[in-house]
Amino acid sequence: MRCLISQNHNPWFNLATEEYFLKNSNEEIFLLYINEPCIVVGKHQNLYSEINFKYSKINNIKLARRISGGGTVYQDFNNLNFSFIHNFKNLEKINYSKFTLPILESLIHMGIDVKLSDRNDLIINSMKVSGNAMHIYKTRVLSHGTLLFNSNLEHLSESLRNNSTNYFDRSIKSVKSKVANISNYWDSSKTIDKFTTEIFTHVINTSKHSETILIPTTQSEEIAICQLSKNKFESWEWIYGYSPKYIFKNNIHLTESSIPFELVVEHGIITNTQLYASESKYSIYHYAMNIIINAKHDFEIIFQLLNSDYKIKSIQKFDIYEFCYQLF
Repeated sequence: MRCLISQNHNPWFNLATEEYFLKNSNEEIFLLYINEPCIVVGKHQNLYSEINFKYSKINNIKLARRISGGGTVYQDFNNLNFSFIHNFKNLEKINYSKFTLPILESLIHMGIDVKLSDRNDLIINSMKVSGNAMHIYKTRVLSHGTLLFNSNLEHLSESLRNNSTNYFDRSIKSVKSKVANISNYWDSSKTIDKFTTEIFTHVINTSKHSETILIPTTQSEEIAICQLSKNKFESWEWIYGYSPKYIFKNNIHLTESSIPFELVVEHGIITNTQLYASESKYSIYHYAMNIIINAKHDFEIIFQLLNSDYKIKSIQKFDIYEFCYQLF
């Protein structure tokens, strides 16, 4: 088994690393990595319905989509991600416990009283500290998960405080769980780096593979991973456009009233809008809604579109920023 610790904290790069080794190698892989603050949604989720968009934007939290299913997670510099990529001959023998067991045993070895829940999460005192997801490609499987070491739980809670009731679609929904940091149950003076070393060392030392080798990525692998990251994982089409068709319903809040509206979005493109208000009384809002038809459901793009329109800009009471935020 080839073992790696990524030195890159870019979530798009690390997600690309997983896919690259899954699809371009026959090696069995154990990978650890730490991402900068980000939200990672499952492959089949509607990104906007899972997150607090305004909070994530204000706090510069990156948005990403992975190739595995499952729910949405918040990650930061105090969250450790683990990945196992294995070959298999019998699909029926593939299960989460096979890949969570080395991590579970590592934590127990560190003196942490952790258990595997019936949802394949790692829990301490009924609090979730790790979630897992899986993706199968031909005869290879990627199983990966998170380990909340000392993450900012306020950011986690607020960034995932979504308005899913405003979104109508058939996407996979996240299941909310009470979470905790592993550092609360370990030596609080130890850092995420020490924690990473402990996990990595224990998995290597107890591996049942005949040969377990620490081999960093090569220059050619780095180039290929960077290209995959740029072409796929950083792309608008993958992060936003991959969301299933949805209808978004909300209200434009004005001083004297509140105007209900809805957007129809397919492949990330606003294909239709509807404003439930008098066209003569609220003509500027009808005008704005017409402008954004066929635009990407993207804050910056919509803002630039409205901000470049002379008619919209000429009306002082029309708050473009606030209007845009109410579209998400």
